[in-house]
Amino acid sequence: MERTAAAFLAGAGLGAALMYILDPQMGKRRRAVARDKAVSLAHQAQDAAEVVAKDATNRATGLASGDLSVLVGGKQSLSNPLRGGWSPSARALMGLTGGGLVLVGLTQEAPAACFLGTVGLALAAEGLTNAGVDDLTRLPRQAAGAASDVAGKVAGAASEAAGKVADTLGFGEQQQQQPRKAEQQPARAHV
Repeated sequence: MERTAAAFLAGAGLGAALMYILDPQMGKRRRAVARDKAVSLAHQAQDAAEVVAKDATNRATGLASGDLSVLVGGKQSLSNPLRGGWSPSARALMGLTGGGLVLVGLTQEAPAACFLGTVGLALAAEGLTNAGVDDLTRLPRQAAGAASDVAGKVAGAASEAAGKVADTLGFGEQQQQQPRKAEQQPARAHV
């Protein structure tokens, strides 16, 4: 039962993807956009590989001259390894090692799998983001500042929209400039 349901869902997904790509009206544009994005990603990957190769070559030259600190990004990195700002080759090595640990963790049982997966994800995240501990401690303040900015913008936009609606309905500045009819006419005595 589960296999037939999975096969049905896979077939439905494949059919929907083919309909999306082979659509007679928009399919040509979608294929062109996908091709352009793939070419762009390939160029970015090639540029990143060249940067990593150049950095690794420079570090190997430094290591050959006897400077062991080039392995971790210089002498300052040895004094504070949790600062972020890793070199491209160190980031690539962290990302690959982290990904490998996650894959190995998937083949293990519960306690080892959790440990390997957590360490692997942390290494991969450090390799991708290049954030240090100082950057992580600033995140709550940055998030609060960003939330405050967004709230201010939303409140300003809501106030502006409410003003436009009030003007459209006749409750805006026109209403304030013209006195009310009841104020213009004298009060009548009731008999």
